[in-house]
Amino acid sequence: MFFDLVRKNGRRTRKENGIFFVSLIISVAAFYIFLSLENQDVIIFLKTMESDAVQKLLMLLPAFYMVSLFLLFFLVWFSGVYQLERRKYELGVYLMLGMKRSRLFLLLLAEDLWNSLTALAVGIPVAVFLSEMISLITSKIVGLGIIGHHFSFSLQAVVLTAIGFAGMKLCAFGILSGRMARREILYYFQDSEEVEEKRRSTVFAIIRILAGVLLLGAAYALAISGRAWAGLGMMSRTVILGIAGVFLIFSAIDTALGGIWRRNRGRLGIFTFRQLTEQVSRQWKSLAVTSLLFLAAFCCLAYGISAAHSLGGSGTAHSADFTFREGEDSPEGELEQTLTKTGAGENLQEPYEVRMGLLYTQSIPTDDPDTVREFYYDQLTEAAESLEDETERTGLTQALRYYDDPYLINLSGYNGIRKAMGEEPVELASDMVMIYRGPQTVYEGEISAWEKILARDLSVEIDGKNYRVGSQVCNDPLVADRLITISEGLIVPDEVFDSLVGDHATSYWNVMLNKDLVEKDGMMQAVYQTNRLLQDSGLDYESYLQSMGRQLFYIVAASYLTIYIAVILLVIANTVISVQFLMHQRKTSGRCRILALLGAGYDALCESARSQVRWYFLVPLAAAVVNSIFGLPSLLTGLWSGAAEDRTALFLTGMVVIAVLFVIEYVYMKAVVRLNNTHLLHTVRQMEEAQERL
Repeated sequence: MFFDLVRKNGRRTRKENGIFFVSLIISVAAFYIFLSLENQDVIIFLKTMESDAVQKLLMLLPAFYMVSLFLLFFLVWFSGVYQLERRKYELGVYLMLGMKRSRLFLLLLAEDLWNSLTALAVGIPVAVFLSEMISLITSKIVGLGIIGHHFSFSLQAVVLTAIGFAGMKLCAFGILSGRMARREILYYFQDSEEVEEKRRSTVFAIIRILAGVLLLGAAYALAISGRAWAGLGMMSRTVILGIAGVFLIFSAIDTALGGIWRRNRGRLGIFTFRQLTEQVSRQWKSLAVTSLLFLAAFCCLAYGISAAHSLGGSGTAHSADFTFREGEDSPEGELEQTLTKTGAGENLQEPYEVRMGLLYTQSIPTDDPDTVREFYYDQLTEAAESLEDETERTGLTQALRYYDDPYLINLSGYNGIRKAMGEEPVELASDMVMIYRGPQTVYEGEISAWEKILARDLSVEIDGKNYRVGSQVCNDPLVADRLITISEGLIVPDEVFDSLVGDHATSYWNVMLNKDLVEKDGMMQAVYQTNRLLQDSGLDYESYLQSMGRQLFYIVAASYLTIYIAVILLVIANTVISVQFLMHQRKTSGRCRILALLGAGYDALCESARSQVRWYFLVPLAAAVVNSIFGLPSLLTGLWSGAAEDRTALFLTGMVVIAVLFVIEYVYMKAVVRLNNTHLLHTVRQMEEAQERL
């Protein structure tokens, strides 16, 4: 009998509170997907390239797991409060019929356990399916046919999900059930008391709103400028300013919106306005917290999806798929012989040589005095100091401080790089050089600053000879990954290179993959296959796969974590706002009874409720969207290290994602309207039955 009642009540609870049951399933799915992260194809691949970084990422999972359980507690708490408040008349009947309080507590706990097991039984298969789909889609995007896809099922993730989810849910609902079971019997049969509304001053409300706007403006100015990311203290100050601004605005937002709602002259317009104003004024703290949760979820989800969208950019233009460095004692032709022996030569085009050497000046100690050269670049420094723009002047002057001993790069080698990248070769006269800046060290706007000063026909002096500096700044990558990193250098004709560097030059052999192989298997797979052939060759080399793997790790780490956090926050925010609205409707159900007695029909009450739901959701949503317009650029400023153009594209993608999220919010609103309509229908029928009895 007891277990039959548990199953019956559990089934009815899931049916009547579908919005909360679905939220629990989403939470279960998010838990499993996150905990089974190490079984994702992308992570398996990255372990072979960035094993240390991946291990550090996986070590963060327990911390995120505990934070998620903490957030889940509040999700269960808010949904449990509404469920028990809705059922208090039923629970009172159980007590009146003789059920002991201890047995009532066990009944509620058993119902929650049954619903938890049901949510796990539904959520785990859904999570496994979604995890496989995410793995397949991600592998397809980044070209991970290299390792093949294998179905994965993580028993450890299932166990941790079940223990964490069921344990935290039982903890939260156990506290609520205990509080409910200890209530006096009169509590179960009386309507919830309404809190007396306090009158608010319009002047003070306007002052609070203005103060809130100023605090928010200061917070976002610090964040967008990047100063908030300078340290923990500045970040804490920025967050406090932003939260304080939001709370100040919401503390008086009912006064600001009252004029809009008051114009509603439809059916039950005054009643709708009264309900909205009262609910917002009483629940402004909850609305402020909900808006902050929406803001955090929107920004995290927009950033995560935007970063994941850039996964397809791992095959961007580069100068070499492989870079080999021959030893000083290596016989001539050893590279070609080894490539042919390993079979990798069939996958590669003809190698081209890039020679580099340090221009030894008096600032560098050396045992060979004959290699010391005199180098003067005063004209470059003077031109940089004469720039009108302060940012350009400071940045370029700072960069030129390190030009005392630049690297020299031979022209034919650099033109090989240009050819590999599909660009036109550079032409230099015997008395010309060109500025080279490493792509990893170029700051935003530096190239345009260089072009401004190089348009003045400047020159540098090397060993008493003047060399005209070309007007173009070169910053193409010299090798496949990080075999050599040059911040500043000069591209010089081959004969000048030989005379200045001589035997101290270092040779690097760059080679590209055959185009047919790349078109057939994709860049990632082609590089990976060739890399496997070369692993035991004994050659000193690096591949573009290392660069791709590093970029892929950064993107996966950013996107997976932020999307996971966003989903949890979004579910909690919607649960909080839904519960607050429905609980207020139940507390004010007496007003609906009076309206029904006065002749208000079910349709009119439902129309009023729909209007209330739309506005009640719109208030925190609109505030979150407005804040997201500033919050997302702040997030990109602190976390995105790419070019400004990429940051702009990510921002636009993020705003599109936020717009799409309104579809999800619409579904939540429809679910809340449906639940509230069911309650209104029950209220109207009660009044009709009471009138018939009279």
